[in-house]
Amino acid sequence: MNANEHDRRLEEAAAFALGALDAERIDDFREHLKDCKRCQDELRWLAPAVLALPEAIEQQTPPPALKVRLMEEVRADLAAEAESVPERKGFREWLAGVNLGGLTWKPLAGVAAVVLIVAAGIGYAIGNGGGNGNVHTWESEQPGGIQASVVREGDEGELRLTGLGQVERGKTLEAWVERGETVEPVKMLFKPDQEGNATTQIEDLEGVEAVMVTEEPAAGSKQPTSKPFVNVPLET
Repeated sequence: MNANEHDRRLEEAAAFALGALDAERIDDFREHLKDCKRCQDELRWLAPAVLALPEAIEQQTPPPALKVRLMEEVRADLAAEAESVPERKGFREWLAGVNLGGLTWKPLAGVAAVVLIVAAGIGYAIGNGGGNGNVHTWESEQPGGIQASVVREGDEGELRLTGLGQVERGKTLEAWVERGETVEPVKMLFKPDQEGNATTQIEDLEGVEAVMVTEEPAAGSKQPTSKPFVNVPLET
């Protein structure tokens, strides 16, 4: 094998370690790995950094609108790669037989690695003044013991709910913003978790007088089809 060919193999080793190697190339690389000490050494050298990635980035809260866009892209990528993910466990299996001095392997799929890199950028931007520091919170107790709060930063915000009941089959929750006589849907549909908690992002709170929530058909609605059971006035 010439030097150029092996340089390509070393690039594959890095992708293999991050779980980002194309599924159709994994078997070929694993076969190569059996007899290639240089690639084995490369993976041993990469392992501590890969294992440390999940803890290496300080947790930061991105602006709500950016969080919405990022998670939409991540979900789309995960859905597209779902069928090939089971084939990307080669590095974890390989590490199981390697002594790394007590380090513990934590799976890191290719998309997750990209998210970590993006998150690092978010953390840097926020840590260096990415937010404007203009945060307002409105809290409101709703009928049925539901607690609602809207947290606004700049023109963006997040609706947080606790004490919700479970949504019946074929239904979803949809948030709405009221500006004067106009009621507009919030982009993301949502459902409560098992503890009755839920959040959704609101990309534009400029001029909004109230945030409301209704139960809607699973695909959502263009206008509310039921009476809001949550209504949080945003008093200025």
